[in-house]
Amino acid sequence: MNRRFAGALATAVLAVAAYGCGGSSGPSVSSDSGRHARVHVSAAADGIQTVQYQGVAFDVPADWPVYDLSQDPTMCVRFDIHAVYLGDPSPDMSCPAGRLGRTEAVLVQPTADATQLPDGASAQDVNGLSATVTSDSASTGDIQATLGGVRVAITIGDTDALAQQILASFRAAP
Repeated sequence: MNRRFAGALATAVLAVAAYGCGGSSGPSVSSDSGRHARVHVSAAADGIQTVQYQGVAFDVPADWPVYDLSQDPTMCVRFDIHAVYLGDPSPDMSCPAGRLGRTEAVLVQPTADATQLPDGASAQDVNGLSATVTSDSASTGDIQATLGGVRVAITIGDTDALAQQILASFRAAP
């Protein structure tokens, strides 16, 4: 394989890894169709964007894309790129054959409030929202929480600092 072709191939592989799969793109989504509540994304001057979905709001870095899964059922939920996914992943996701690592990402799904604590979870207050949060994020590689009518999975990269910061930003949407 010549060097030029190898370089082009490497660039294509990195582009797929960086931009995910499926047809959605861009840093924000606004939708009010389907069974999901309105999605609203707003950017702040400090490099943070606020995402509102299903009655909750939370903050993530402004350069993270936000995907409404109800708008693209084939969207692949990937935890090897920084992104926010809103809604229920479809069994018809179109995902690449392999992952290229793991980093921080957020999946927020609508759900009924939990009435029973799952194993390894504790009841907490997150900015006035009653939350059920798993306590063993170091071994699972993510933080799982149920709060304000949504189920949240925040994956962890090298440390859990950003994931904890995102979880701590959840609040009732205005």
